[in-house]
Amino acid sequence: MSASKLLSIISILLLASCIDRINFDINLPYDLPIAIDGHITNLPGPYQVSITRSFDTQSSEYLRTSVSAKHINLMDELGNNEELIEVAAGLYETSATGMQGRIGGVYKIRIELFDGRIYESLPDTLLPPGSIDRLYHDFNSKLNEAGEQQYGFDLKVDAKGNDRSEARYMWSMTSTFKSITHPELTNPRRSRCYPIPEEFGRCNFIPLCTGLRHGIRVDPCECCTCWYKLFNTAPILSYDLISANGNYNTLPIYRIPLVDWIFMFKVHTQVSQSTLTDNTFRFFKSIKDQKNAIGSLFQPVTGKIPTTFTQIAGTTAPVNGIFYAAGIDTKSMYITRDDVPNQSLIPEVDFNIEGMGWFSCLELYPNATTTKPSFWVD
Repeated sequence: MSASKLLSIISILLLASCIDRINFDINLPYDLPIAIDGHITNLPGPYQVSITRSFDTQSSEYLRTSVSAKHINLMDELGNNEELIEVAAGLYETSATGMQGRIGGVYKIRIELFDGRIYESLPDTLLPPGSIDRLYHDFNSKLNEAGEQQYGFDLKVDAKGNDRSEARYMWSMTSTFKSITHPELTNPRRSRCYPIPEEFGRCNFIPLCTGLRHGIRVDPCECCTCWYKLFNTAPILSYDLISANGNYNTLPIYRIPLVDWIFMFKVHTQVSQSTLTDNTFRFFKSIKDQKNAIGSLFQPVTGKIPTTFTQIAGTTAPVNGIFYAAGIDTKSMYITRDDVPNQSLIPEVDFNIEGMGWFSCLELYPNATTTKPSFWVD
């Protein structure tokens, strides 16, 4: 494998390594607390709340584990109350016909755990959204970490705030790309045994998800085509941006490198602009300050992340995270191979090289799914 291809794969791993969009700072000497992440917006639901057990940054066990709750309820100032449904381990949703976020509404959640602990989030007001007037990209070349020219797309927006001078804003980005691997090319001499349940004692030396049994196709491949997500790894906040009359023009959002796996087909990009209350803004600012301090040799970590939950029952134990309300406007677009001015610049995956994509697409990068996103158009 060439050094440039290896660097491309490492680059995507770094870009995609943020499984959670928010990394909570945990420095506790006892049982690790739970972390809660959720919000409600003016856009149609369902709205989600996730609960995980935080990890200790000093521990070898660094993956978060999902936590189920006895009850999670969404409430507003008018007395409306909806219990969320667990749709996956530790992931809860409102129903499709449930509560709809409204401008001016005040929202909070109440979480009851199976051990008797009950937490409530601080009430948060859903403020009017601003607008993203334009989402666009600039194709250019920059030096990468190896000192080589790396082509890519710099994403930018022209955005506008609402009419409130005190409003605070946050921008976030999610990009989705599709890639295909060829696990059926696995070299049997170097592969492990995949036991076939219906053929006791026999092995398949190609992953069973390929749908191949002893070289004969019996089912469609279930691990050849995947979609992957990239996120911006730190909040983009308005406090350190210069605005002219509430306008934010040519605001840089993210850089998507022109890498073979990312641009095997195309990239769907969505940028959101959230209008936040002061309490929510301070929470995300503290997240960004922590991340910036950790990345600096000379800047100390700047305090703790503020608490946004109150415990109202059970044995006292800390909780981290946030549930907030936000007025949101979004813009999305596809970036295709045709957007590259010189098609010869697009790198291609060479499946003739042994091991290059000869495995399940679920093993290629984090945030992988074989389920086609509802917005994706082939």
